Amino acid sequence: MSQIIAIFVTHQYILLVSIAELIENKITQMPEGEVFFISDFADIGNDVVVRQTLQRLTRKSIIIRLSQGIYYFPVHSNLLGIVYPSAEKIALAISKRDEARLIPTGSYALYKLGLSTQVPMNVVFLTDGSARKMVVGNQKITFKKTSPRNLAVSNKLTNLIVQSLKELGEKNVEANILQRLKEVITQSGEAEEIKRNMKYAPVWIRNKVLQLMTEI
Repeated sequence: MSQIIAIFVTHQYILLVSIAELIENKITQMPEGEVFFISDFADIGNDVVVRQTLQRLTRKSIIIRLSQGIYYFPVHSNLLGIVYPSAEKIALAISKRDEARLIPTGSYALYKLGLSTQVPMNVVFLTDGSARKMVVGNQKITFKKTSPRNLAVSNKLTNLIVQSLKELGEKNVEANILQRLKEVITQSGEAEEIKRNMKYAPVWIRNKVLQLMTEI
C-alpha cells in the first residue's frame, strides 16, 4: 500500500514539474515586454498550478507581477535596468483579454494629442469592461465604466479630440489649442470621418470642431 502511495505521489510530482516547465518555457519564448495573465495558461494547467508557478518565477525575478493576476516578462536595459510597460500597453492587454473597448480620457488624452507635454501619473480610460484601479510603478491606471453611447465611435482620433476638449472645458479652449487640433486633423487624413463622428459629441465640442474644419 505504501508503495502505491509513493508511486502516486511521485507521479503527481513529475506531472506538476512538467506543467511548471511548460509554463516557464511558454513565458521565456514570449517577446520581452509581454503583458500576460493567468488565463493565458489555461491550456496547460489549472489556476492553482499556474498561480504557484508564476509566484515561483516572480521570486526568481524572471517575471514581474504588475497586479492581481497580471504579469510582465520584462525588458532589460543596460542603461535603465528594468523597463516597465506603459499604462496604455497594460490597458490594451486587459481590454483584449476582456474583449472590452477603451478610450483614453482626461490628461492622458491631452498628452496623446500633443496638447500637453506632461506625462500623467494618473491615467484614466473609459471602458465597457470591468471598472478597476491598479498601480504600476509610479503610475495609477483607472478603468471607468461608461455607457455604450460614450464608446459608439471607433475612430481613435475623434475620441481623443472629444475627451481632450472635455478635459479642458469650453472656456479654456484657446487659439493655440485649436491650431494644434487643426494640424493634427490635417495630418491624419481622417477629416471626413471626424466630421461625421461629431454628431456624437457634446454640442459645444461639435460646434468648435466643425468650425475649425471649415479652415482645413
